[in-house]
Amino acid sequence: MSYIGQGLPADVFSGYTVDKFSGTGVASQALTLTKTPFSETAVLVTIDGVVQEPTDDFTVSGTTLTIVGTAPLNSEINVTHIAGAVAVGEASKLDTQGVSDALILDADADTTISADTDDQIDFKAGGTDIFQLTATTATFNDGVSITTADNTDQLTLISTDADATNGPNLKLFRNSASPADGDDIGRITFEGENDAGELVEYVSIRGNMTDVTDGTEDGKLTFHQVTAGSFVDVFHISPTETVFNDASVDRNFRIESNGSAVMFLVDGENDRIGINTGTPAAALHLTSSENTYSAKFVNSHGSAPYGVQSQFSLAAPDSGSDNYFFIGQDYNGSSHTVRFVVYGDGDVKNHDGTYGTLSDERIKQNIVDANSQWDDIKALKIRNFKKKDDVRVYGADKAPVHIGLIAQELKSTSPGLVDENHTTSSDILSSSEFGTIYEDGDTIPDGKAIGDIKEVKEKVLGIKYSILYMKAVKALQEAMAKIETLETKVKALEDA
Repeated sequence: MSYIGQGLPADVFSGYTVDKFSGTGVASQALTLTKTPFSETAVLVTIDGVVQEPTDDFTVSGTTLTIVGTAPLNSEINVTHIAGAVAVGEASKLDTQGVSDALILDADADTTISADTDDQIDFKAGGTDIFQLTATTATFNDGVSITTADNTDQLTLISTDADATNGPNLKLFRNSASPADGDDIGRITFEGENDAGELVEYVSIRGNMTDVTDGTEDGKLTFHQVTAGSFVDVFHISPTETVFNDASVDRNFRIESNGSAVMFLVDGENDRIGINTGTPAAALHLTSSENTYSAKFVNSHGSAPYGVQSQFSLAAPDSGSDNYFFIGQDYNGSSHTVRFVVYGDGDVKNHDGTYGTLSDERIKQNIVDANSQWDDIKALKIRNFKKKDDVRVYGADKAPVHIGLIAQELKSTSPGLVDENHTTSSDILSSSEFGTIYEDGDTIPDGKAIGDIKEVKEKVLGIKYSILYMKAVKALQEAMAKIETLETKVKALEDA
């Protein structure tokens, strides 16, 4: 049976207990009570019907009540217990009538249970409200520790709601009267002791208010972890980005697929990315064993799509043998053979010296003999020149001399051989007629840098040399026919 109060009560809770004594006529007469009162005010003492004043006329210590002064001989002394321990299990009702701190649990009366607010129970410990209980909620006003001696669940949230939304819900609410940008709003901490018995916070999940402005609120979620003794940002989600390894530690990021343990890998130590390989040997290394393309790039832009760009951003290796934009090679099990190369200076070479185009008759129509190309080829102006980008790199004296055609001159006689091409920043450096580039002091938008194209005014003219070669072959045929005619005439003259 549980009890509230001090000492053990009577077997039943029924009325007041009265102890009766007779006066001895001796000063400071001591009386032994049947139970211990809380204090002098917990008993009503009368001598021959005259009520005695607590403390002034009597004192209480344990079960001993001492009369201050002298009770007349044979006088009737009655001690009525008006407060004391109550056997809760055998009381039909214990009603505090909503009185604040009416149920006192310790000697100094600062640990109590109250029900002074309707439908609410307040628990106070050491003079501080620590816990409130209502019909629907339980509120703790300080830290709560739940301790078990085994691996059973310490906290279980159960919802019996049968609808399709939420539940059970765990809410972390920081009820700040002065919220500010950057304030934390909650943290889940995982702690344990190291081998020196020191308490260590190993992992935490942290919520943060990055913007508290009404209508534009932003939040951030961060996962921290101890790595090599330091607490670092492993992963965070903010309104503008999702970042893994913001602390730049040596940490790999790996995604495993159904058939590959390293379908995607960011090699933190070597700053490389591997696709289907755990040991990337380049900044981006992809391997494949499928009977299809190793990589495929699709641009779905409807009007001006681009393909793949290979760019040297900090050097201009105008070399035909030391640097590659692209290299294609095979491996027969014992040796590698280079089959196709685009060199750093733009030269293109292949293993067999063969370049061609699809020319099956079945994919062509309106097939007729070409017109004479004699006049077009005769009108060509073959020029020597230096390119301005070479001059910028090597100087006017050392820049190489090229042979070829000038697009504007060719356009006047064979406009079909001239086309317009995408303008580059190098073209703009050669002539401001093409446009402008971002310079130091400009307002540079995101994704752009000094030297990038700011504005395009005109496109760059190019020449379709592959078609020009065919025109030259046609003109050569015409020349051969004329030569053969002349040879026939000369032979006739020689035979005459």
